[in-house]
Order: sequence, then structure tokens, then C-alpha cells
Amino acid sequence: MKITGNTKLIGILGNPISHTLSPRMQNAAFEAMGLEICYVPLEVAATDLEDAIHGLKAMRFLGANITIPHKVQAAQLVDRLEGAAAVTGAVNTIVNDSGSLVGHNTDGTGFIRSLEEVARINFAAEAALLIGAGGAARSIAFALAEEGINRLTIINRTRAHAEEIKSLVLVNFPDLSIMVRTPEEDNEELLMGSKLVINATSAGLEGNLKMPPVAVDRLTKDHVVCDIVYTQSKETPFLVAARGKGASTLGGLGMLLHQGAAAIQLWTGFEPPIDVMRGAIES
Repeated sequence: MKITGNTKLIGILGNPISHTLSPRMQNAAFEAMGLEICYVPLEVAATDLEDAIHGLKAMRFLGANITIPHKVQAAQLVDRLEGAAAVTGAVNTIVNDSGSLVGHNTDGTGFIRSLEEVARINFAAEAALLIGAGGAARSIAFALAEEGINRLTIINRTRAHAEEIKSLVLVNFPDLSIMVRTPEEDNEELLMGSKLVINATSAGLEGNLKMPPVAVDRLTKDHVVCDIVYTQSKETPFLVAARGKGASTLGGLGMLLHQGAAAIQLWTGFEPPIDVMRGAIES
């Protein structure tokens, strides 16, 4: 990539950030599109996030992606929220609109598009079990509700965080059957009755290779198991264990790909080259 005085910048703000494949993917897209844009990783502590986001405006960045653990906090720091970000209170994409920072969320769209690549789900007839209550979990919960999921259960260590997602979802989808549970409760029956099982926590991330709190031995060939994190090996303990039980599995690369493509459209107004992006992260 040739960097000049005209090169525009887009960043990804997170902590940790060293594992991210987004710069490889997004820079490959910008090069293929013939755009003089450079996408850079920026490790930012939670205590510095406000300064970092305001700095995007000061340094005239085109925008940024927001990743773990800043998505909810970022929603409180932009100038306005649009679309999914406005209803979820979580931001994964910021667009600098002539000095006004606009928060968007493409995670939900990215998850559904990646899921459609590996499984055909009759959402109206199925139940989903969602583990976690962070920014990505908020987006996935809303995306599943929009697709008409029959029943949704959210499992999280801090019950209040999951209850907050439930309340937000019910404002927009009052007829949805949605439950909140903690890992300490007996969730085996709910697990067995949920075709979709989604880990939306950082368990499984490089340096944190832990299992989410579900009874993996209860998984079967009828389950579709998703883990939104991704590792250099493209595997997590959860996916390996689920596959061992015959379940269909979906890693985090597909969601990364499709949420990133949607972000590029927001920043540039152009359709990005999906195949180029996919090749950059799968090579």
C-alpha cells in the first residue's frame, strides 16, 4: 500500500486488538476498490475511549470500527446513533459525517448473513440460546428478533445485563418469547430445545481459550453452534467440542466478513469485493 499525504484513515478501536484480522481484510478491499484508504488497529483502554473517539474527529478519520469491549460505551460517545445502533445502544461502526460522528451497528446483519451461508433456518419455528450480554450479543438478539425467531434465551453471568437486552428487544418485539438465565441455573432442557446456540462472549479468544457455560455433551447433530470470536487457528474449544457431537458449526470469520463489508458501504457508499475480503482472512 502506498501511503501519501492524501491517504485517508479508518481505525479499529479495541482492547485487546493484536488478534484482529480486520486490517488485513479491509485494506485488501480498499486496494481492490482503488481507494486511497488505510485501515489501522488502535489499542485503546476503556478509560481512554472518549479521548480516542473525539480524536477521530480531530484527525479527520473517515471513521472507525469498534470491537471488544467498547461497543456499548462507544454508543454514548458519538454525536448520534442510526439504525440498529439506535435501538441496541451498541456501536461497531462510526462514520465521520463532515465532523459529526455517527454510530452504526453492522454486527447483526453480519451474523445473519454468515449464518445463511452455512444453514437454512426456519426462524419462526426455532429457538435460539444466546450466551453473553455485551455489545455483539445485543446486536445478535435484535437480528434474531427481526428474523422472527420463535423463542430466545439469553444466558449471562450478570443477570441485570441480560435483562437490559430483554427489555430493549421487547420494546420493539413485544410478542417475542424471551427468557433470561444465569450459568448457575439448570439450562440443559433449554439447550436441548434450541436449534441455534450462539457464544457471544470472549471465551475462546486467543489467550482466553475457555468454554462458554453450556453442557456441550447435550449437543447433537440437530444443533447449529456459532462462536462469534475467531482465532488464528480458526477454531475455538466450543466449536471443536460441538463438532465432536455432530453439530453444524459456524466460526466468527463469516460474521467478521459480512459486518466489515457493511461497514465499508457506510464509509464509502460503494459495494465492497466480498471474495477479495474473504480470501484475505482465510489465507
